[in-house]
Amino acid sequence: MHARSPSFSPWRGPFLKVWLLRACSTLGGQVLAFAVTLRLYEASGSALDLGLVGLVQFLPGFALAIPAGQLVDRFAPARVAIGVQSVNALAAAMLLVPGLSKDGLTALLFAAALATGATRAFDHPVNTALLPSVVPDRHVARAVAWTTSIAKMGTLAGPILGGMLYALSPAADYAVACGLFLLGIVAAGTIPAIVRSATAPALDLRAAFAGFSIIRRDRVLGGAMLLDMVAVLLGGATALLPVFAKDVLHVGAAELGILRAAPAVGAVLTGLWLARHPVERHAGRVLVATTLLFGALTCGFGLTQSLVPACALLCGIGAADMISIHIRSALVQLRTPPELRGRVGAVNGLFISSSNQIGAFESGVTAYWFGLVPAILLGGGATIAATAAIARLFAPLRRVDRLADTPAPPARPRQRQPV
Repeated sequence: MHARSPSFSPWRGPFLKVWLLRACSTLGGQVLAFAVTLRLYEASGSALDLGLVGLVQFLPGFALAIPAGQLVDRFAPARVAIGVQSVNALAAAMLLVPGLSKDGLTALLFAAALATGATRAFDHPVNTALLPSVVPDRHVARAVAWTTSIAKMGTLAGPILGGMLYALSPAADYAVACGLFLLGIVAAGTIPAIVRSATAPALDLRAAFAGFSIIRRDRVLGGAMLLDMVAVLLGGATALLPVFAKDVLHVGAAELGILRAAPAVGAVLTGLWLARHPVERHAGRVLVATTLLFGALTCGFGLTQSLVPACALLCGIGAADMISIHIRSALVQLRTPPELRGRVGAVNGLFISSSNQIGAFESGVTAYWFGLVPAILLGGGATIAATAAIARLFAPLRRVDRLADTPAPPARPRQRQPV
């Protein structure tokens, strides 16, 4: 197995199309989101509208997550991706309509936010179902590192590109985003379709929520997702960066931008390393150890009082998070039966998006109650304690060794067919 691993190349075959799809989708989404929020504020001058646009993006993604997973399992995920990118391209294209009134422009900006928020519900189900269908199991961990790295790069580069284009014209942002989504459609259209079984999942509630059922039964998947929730919910120090930069480090907007970029830099560099050197052994223990490290680095960040150590610790937080994502994503894709990957991916995405939102809220509340530095230390310490408890409760997760040797358990102990 070791000898055949280097034969994987991201630059050929169907995986290249999956990689391009992820790159275009992420970068286009970031460019469009930057332009929509800035243009909305310029048009309305209301900070409330910025809060509302975030809500407009979050609610449809949350509401559609479970149906999205079922659709991905019922139809070829690449074909679903074509539909998703088509909606995104349409959302960007309609903002190019000239001569709009202030009210008309505001309405279109909210409509674009609503459309792209809805399509986000499909990101995790499509990614979870698509990658194992074009990559052999022994290469899934390496492929996960490549796709996660390009997503992190898009998240890092998107606002920078969006700002440069916006300086020319908001229309340049919309046009480039639309072009990226169209390129994503081309990439998705060339991915070989997955052959589905003759018995597609029924469109009913039991089938829709089957992803929750398998996560509940599988102690490895359940423990891995719980670890992710704990880290995001309790260790969300990055949500407090604007306050930390101003009140602790006493730095301005430029330094705040560097602080915001630091976790992504650590994640990208680590992802590129993992693409060449994926976790080969003791994956469960490495997952637990990196989550503990995430908590410890968060505590260290809370204690620092100067810019350079703060950036270094944030890079370390991003690196630890990237290793955790690498192992957890590979486990989800390898241990989930193929016919349930979309629905399990939907549940995973639902956990992640909800944890991000609630984690930011939790960080703000604890900082208000206890003060900024105590809140960060409390979050990091709680992450360490909760990780230790989860590692003890989910012993099968700790015992996972090679990622490629973790076969998917049966979808169901043979099952009552819906009438």
